[in-house]
Amino acid sequence: MTEDELDRLASMIATALQGARGNASAPTTGAGTWLPTPVRPEPPARGGEPPLWSGASQNLEGVARGSRGTSGRSSSRVTTAELTNATRAAAAGRGRAPLLPPREIGSRGPRGGARGQLSIGVPIGVSNRHIHLSPAHFQRLFSTGGPTVAKAITQPAQFAANEMVDATGPSGKIAGIRVVGPARGETQLEISLADARRLGVTPVIANSGSLASSGGGVTLTGPAGTIALEKGVIVAARHLHLAPSDADRWGMRDGDLLDVRVGDASRATTFHGVLVRSGPAHATEFHLDADEAHAASVRTGDRATIVGRVSSGARRKRLVTESDVLRLSASGGRIPSDAILTPGARDRARALGLME
Repeated sequence: MTEDELDRLASMIATALQGARGNASAPTTGAGTWLPTPVRPEPPARGGEPPLWSGASQNLEGVARGSRGTSGRSSSRVTTAELTNATRAAAAGRGRAPLLPPREIGSRGPRGGARGQLSIGVPIGVSNRHIHLSPAHFQRLFSTGGPTVAKAITQPAQFAANEMVDATGPSGKIAGIRVVGPARGETQLEISLADARRLGVTPVIANSGSLASSGGGVTLTGPAGTIALEKGVIVAARHLHLAPSDADRWGMRDGDLLDVRVGDASRATTFHGVLVRSGPAHATEFHLDADEAHAASVRTGDRATIVGRVSSGARRKRLVTESDVLRLSASGGRIPSDAILTPGARDRARALGLME
């Protein structure tokens, strides 16, 4: 078949197709087109009722109910149906997206127990290095009956004394450490981790008065003599002194653990596991050591916020690892009776004679 014959055949087919569509008057040559030009439909005008296919007229209140209390009123600011319709109306161009009410974000405490969410302001007290001396040690260092008052401090019946001692460790010395009175049953030197590095010792982080696992390695020097401490050197764990009236008002008790937020902007920090020390001998004040205060850029007199609490009845038992066992063995410490030991820690403790 020649090219002319092919052209005639194409024209005949085009004519037949046009006739079948009732458009016999359409051109049948290459000068025009024999197919209708596609037309894009206009989008529906905004501002009117949404089209049926959008589903905006549906009400999902019967499908997804909002939470309701015993009064029958919704506990949310808006119902599920209202949120649904408002969202769909915004999608159809008939309004703005709704503003959802803020959610309450919960956290979990030890063993899955609920951690109470709080917002309570308390004053901050930065605790610099200091020492509490037993009567015998004070007599040996100063040859006098007891410390003399330089000024009262926040905690009831306690004071900064006029007397000071020097502390010397394996690699350094710190002079002029203030004595805090009155005298105590056991000598306790409270330093920061930076002080510990300066002295060349590795003290435990412990609650004030908990000296069973504390170490020594520091020599104290006073105007009348020296003492080589075998124990009592600690880094005091952060804690909150709490007056009984505040404890009752806030529903807290001695031994509770808190989450406390301090500082502002990029230096804001939340400290976890803050121990509550409450009783008649305590005035409300959050104690940090100098290292912690510098890290959060706070100082004495600033405010902290209690943001969470774990009841003392739900406290987590301490987990002791193999490295903890080695450290306790080197310092002459003991493994807490309620501790949980890893398998490696248990084997190491038995090998070192720290447990049966």
